[in-house]
Amino acid sequence: MTAATGLAQRTPWRDDAVERAELVGDTALMERLVAALKESVAIDMVALAHVEDDIDAALGERAPAANAIIPLSLRLRSAAAQLMDVVMQKTHNRPQGEVAAAVLRACEALAEALSTQGDGGLGHLRRVALAAQDILDQDVIDEDVLDRAARLAGGAT
Repeated sequence: MTAATGLAQRTPWRDDAVERAELVGDTALMERLVAALKESVAIDMVALAHVEDDIDAALGERAPAANAIIPLSLRLRSAAAQLMDVVMQKTHNRPQGEVAAAVLRACEALAEALSTQGDGGLGHLRRVALAAQDILDQDVIDEDVLDRAARLAGGAT
């Protein structure tokens, strides 16, 4: 196999650690990578399945408890990123008008660093929640997407 062929076969999901593990037969490393991937997918499904509840918790009349802000922010960030991905797929990477504006607002919210300091964390949480709600309000994402995520996350909650 030539170097060009090897590069052409490389996918974005394959990193150097995976290729090294395949070369040396490091099954322990491969098992850890697969376990981490499964955990990541489970977390993402839980985040998407509970996005509406998490938005309500973030934007409700009472602020979430201080110790809930970071976990809630992480779940909403994951859900918002997935919602953006679904919108981009549905619009063939060409959102228009209000849909494009909602995606841009979500990108800006997700580009912010997650603050762990006082009101900065709550403000970030609420900006991400508003961005996720804004995407849901565009009616581009079918309700069955959230229902499927809830079914898939059923064993992961």
